[in-house]
Parts: sequence; structure tokens; C-alpha cells
Amino acid sequence: MGLLSKFEKKVPSTADDPAAITTAAHLNYPEKTEIAQLESGHESPSAGNGFHVTAEMERRVVRKLDKRLVPLVMVLYLLAYLDRSNIGNAKIAGMAKDLNLSSPDYQWLLTIFYISYILFEWFALMWKVLPPHMWAAFCVIGWGIVATCQAGTFSFSGMMAARFFLGFFEAGYGPGIPYLLSFFYLRHEIGVRIGVFLSAAPLATCFAGALAYGITSGDDTNRIRNWRLLFLVEGLPCIVAGVVTFFILPDSPEKATFLTEEEKLVARARGVRQVGAEEAHRVGHISFKDVGAALLDLKVFPHAFLLLEIPPRLPLHRSSHFLSREL
Repeated sequence: MGLLSKFEKKVPSTADDPAAITTAAHLNYPEKTEIAQLESGHESPSAGNGFHVTAEMERRVVRKLDKRLVPLVMVLYLLAYLDRSNIGNAKIAGMAKDLNLSSPDYQWLLTIFYISYILFEWFALMWKVLPPHMWAAFCVIGWGIVATCQAGTFSFSGMMAARFFLGFFEAGYGPGIPYLLSFFYLRHEIGVRIGVFLSAAPLATCFAGALAYGITSGDDTNRIRNWRLLFLVEGLPCIVAGVVTFFILPDSPEKATFLTEEEKLVARARGVRQVGAEEAHRVGHISFKDVGAALLDLKVFPHAFLLLEIPPRLPLHRSSHFLSREL
């Protein structure tokens, strides 16, 4: 993950930017003034250690975040994508026959997931209300339970309900990750990390078929049906991952157990440099004024349309939902 820094635009650190230090020092934000003093190497009235932030210290913090944070959120998204797309492999493993599904029924099982995903995508705001480790664990454990429960369905209506709630829980995770990463990375750093995070989707598609084949290729005459076993094998690990996430996902750089105290000071200085006094109030409440401003910003809607990504994502979704049937 340290290689990610090669793709970033080179921006001087706080220690190399005297203008940023001077500006911060003249603001009326006590926190920002204190950090600016620390960055500039001047002793703060509240800290007598003469702490000084250097570019190398910043790079060391970023490398640790790349090794510990980005892989975690990427793996969780990979698990989410496996759970949403394994229905195609379950169909050819006997689900359609056991549940008496027609072609329109199968189309509705695919569609209902995205209906709930769109309806509840505003759950991304919950990253501002609850501590991130709690909300992420809730989402991951939730979709893990629902994905596992798909193995116990015996009708079209039961599978429809499971797919609806799968979209419900997954909608709260992926859209909020860019906001979570903004706690740890500066603006010129975050784009590459979001790209790596999103790459989990095509990565999951690469081996989902092979994994499903290995799970469903055996004779299921005298045991649990192969398609039910597929949902169990790919759903249960998500529940475990959700529990682990509760304990290891940091809410902010200051709460990251893998950073030393010195590195936490560096991370805090970076956060204040980026958002100023807002840095201490990014979790715990929602500013509906900001929500309204976002809805009235005309730039949001063309971007939302682009996120439909119909041309590039059609092959991705088609391969996971339909290609297995055609082969």
C-alpha cells in the first residue's frame, strides 16, 4: 500500500508550507492555532515538548494507514459484493428449480436488491451520527445474517424479502466509506484510496465463479443443497468480519491503535489543517443546513447521474448475474 503515494499529486506538507502555518495561527480556532504552533516547531503554551511535524513523519503515518485501514474497508466491500452477486451462481446450482422460479421471478430478485439499495442510500449519513466502528459493524453483521438466511428460504417471497434487506444493509456501508477515509487522508491523497477500495468489486467478480464452482460442484443428493451451502459459506464469514470490524476499525486517527502517540499528533495536525475547527465535530450530529446546501448544488446531480455508470458497470453486473447461466 505504500506504493499508493506514487500516484498522488505532490503537495507540500504543513511543515514545508509557512503560509498555511501563518494563516492557521491567525484564525480564532484554538485547536488549529495549537496545531499550527506544533507544526511550525514553536512551543505551544499547553505542550512543552517542542513537537515538530516533518514531511517524513507524515509519509510514515500515511504508509501505516495504507497498510491497516484501506485493506480492511476493501475486504469488507469485497465480501459485500460476493453476497450481492452470488445469486447467479445459486440459480444454476439448483435454486431456480427448488423455488420454482420463472425468468421474471429471477429478474425481480435482482431488481429488488437495487430498489432497497437506492431507497436507503441516505444511510451514509449515519457515519456522522454513530461512531464509524459501530455503524460499520452493524452493516456488515446485518448483511452477513441476511446473506446467510438466504440459505433457509423455501419460496420466491422469502428470497425477495432476503434480497430486499440485503440491499438495506449494504446501502449503509459502501457510500459512506469515502467520508470515513476523509478522516485519515488529505484531499490530494484520498482519490487513489477510494479507487483501491472500489476495485474490490471487479476483484470479487474475478474469482466469485471459481469459488462458487468449488462450493457447489459436489453431489448434494444426501446433504444440504449446493445453492444453500453457497449462501452459508459466503454469508457466515461476513458475520465474523463484522464482529472483528467492531474492534479494529478506528473511528479517527487519534483512536487508531496501530499509530504511536507521536503519529497520532501528526494525524491530528493533518486533520485540523484540512477542516479546521470542524475536525472535532465530524461525528455525532448531522448539519441539515449542509444537507440542504448539497441538494441545492447543481453539480451534485450530473455527478449522481454519472454514478449510474451504465456503460462501464453493465459488463461487471452482467457477468456476475447472467454470464454463469450462459456458460
